[in-house]
Amino acid sequence: MSLYHHTQGEGPAVVLLHGWGMHGGVWDDVVQALCTRFRVTVLDLPGHGRSTLPPEGFTLEAAAEAIAAAVPQPAVWVGWSLGGMLATRIASRHPAKVRALSLVASSPRFVQAEDWPHALPPEILAQFAGELANDYRATVDRFVALQAMGSRSANMEIRTLRTRLFRHGEPAPEALRGGLSILQTADLRAELKHLSCPVQAILGRLDTLTPARLGAALSQLKPGIETHIMPGAAHCPFLSHTREFLELLEGFLDRHAG
Repeated sequence: MSLYHHTQGEGPAVVLLHGWGMHGGVWDDVVQALCTRFRVTVLDLPGHGRSTLPPEGFTLEAAAEAIAAAVPQPAVWVGWSLGGMLATRIASRHPAKVRALSLVASSPRFVQAEDWPHALPPEILAQFAGELANDYRATVDRFVALQAMGSRSANMEIRTLRTRLFRHGEPAPEALRGGLSILQTADLRAELKHLSCPVQAILGRLDTLTPARLGAALSQLKPGIETHIMPGAAHCPFLSHTREFLELLEGFLDRHAG
């Protein structure tokens, strides 16, 4: 397997992980801002963008281990959506590599449970999984639209995501299926709870995938977590409110990047 990654800038190390169906290019605006003060590494998840898929397919364990192996030095890890789940697993299994963790529109569990109502109804992701086999391009496009739903700049976000979506090739169908399976089944609440590193959560007030009320649940799950709710933002706060997002993230980096 070949895992694409590139590094820009000088200073304390920061790693950016993207979400389902995308590639590292989604972070372009953030990278340009951060690389003036930080050494920023951006990866394409296995089977996404310029990265190939490992023989065992796209699983939480395989993807996390491949990504951790590609980043030898300790860093602050920033994970958006599915990328936040992968970063949480890496922080749990490889604590020496993670100085701090910033979770952007992410959750340790993406589907509802009796004790976890602030998440997606399971039938929504099940529908996406069922449609993926018939027309994966249309399914990914629908998921892009869902991520911007509710945002006051939804049209801009959708255009940006669609423009960048296939810039570096199409994601492997096996990676898309594997990523959806992780979102449907993974429960990392216990791992997040027991992390020893500082954790930040940035959520959008208008997000329908990781709703803002998740913030209170995260604070209860892990006392001491830095939780921020961005008014007017949905699932892509780094696109819709880049300046405000960078203020929150850079403040966290200044405190914990070393």
